[in-house]
Amino acid sequence: MCALATLTGLALAATSVILLVFATTNGNLNKKEPPRTNQKKNLTNLSDTTDDNVQFILFTRQHPPHRIKINDMISLKKSGFNTSNPTKIIIHGFQSSIKEDVFVANKNAYMESGDYNVIGMDWSSLCEFEYLSAVGGARRAGKILAEFLNWLSGTGVALNELHLVGHSLGAHVAGIAGHQIKTGLIGRITGLDPAAPGFREVDPELKLDVKDAKLVDIIHTYIRVLSIAQPMGHIDFYPNGGRWQPGCPDIYDIWQVGESLVCNHARAYYFFAESIRNKHAFKSKRCNSVEEALYGRCHEETEVYMGQAETYKSGLYYIRTRAQPPYSLSNN
Repeated sequence: MCALATLTGLALAATSVILLVFATTNGNLNKKEPPRTNQKKNLTNLSDTTDDNVQFILFTRQHPPHRIKINDMISLKKSGFNTSNPTKIIIHGFQSSIKEDVFVANKNAYMESGDYNVIGMDWSSLCEFEYLSAVGGARRAGKILAEFLNWLSGTGVALNELHLVGHSLGAHVAGIAGHQIKTGLIGRITGLDPAAPGFREVDPELKLDVKDAKLVDIIHTYIRVLSIAQPMGHIDFYPNGGRWQPGCPDIYDIWQVGESLVCNHARAYYFFAESIRNKHAFKSKRCNSVEEALYGRCHEETEVYMGQAETYKSGLYYIRTRAQPPYSLSNN
């Protein structure tokens, strides 16, 4: 556990710097990453036309984006929501929104891969200021998401068929919602580099936890500073050891601290988007401990692929990637 203790100490010491950098970068998690392609199409003013704190915007192949309102069956029927298709709810993190890559990259990957109900949960008005207030906003957003999910369940949507995908603070929003649902368990929650500051010592109901869904899978990409190092799910992936990612600037370069934070933390959702398009992108090796995962000392070959739930077996896994997209080492 020495490696974990060291990482925890570093993270605590860096927290104030992190919050300052996020404030000055406006939480933009898109620098030094793949160029956007038609990413703001049909998104103009979707999250600017109301004073509501949280919005749920549905995207499908057959219909234009449509806002679904809790307890409003008319909005659901007009939206084009198809109960026969899998439902994915993507939740952004601190100072972000559904206009950013955290949502758009994964939404586009799903749209290109099949017929899905992809819902963007925009809670940007609750996380647009300083980080500590955003932590409180995450709790409120989680409660609202639980209300939305309970309502959807009441319309005939099976909780077991719901998949929540949350990045950073958004991972905890998903977990808080999952804990508050009393009629059953959500099918799956994917935590993309779940945020550490403000969540290390809190009760399980206030953060993402293994009990929040039938399947909780986690992708750790920046446990060195920003995210939780300890295993959190039924299955935890540590790409490149999870401490930092190849191709991202070094945190010790004072002129690139912001870019380092942004790049490493964002890799989780870029990896996940690539896994949607390429089911054999990230074949993993099983690890016997977190320390093995951190330092890439995992040698047991598996048929477990990050992002592909049908291949999962509980435990810890290591994956090596390229420094630039496509990140997968596989040509499949």
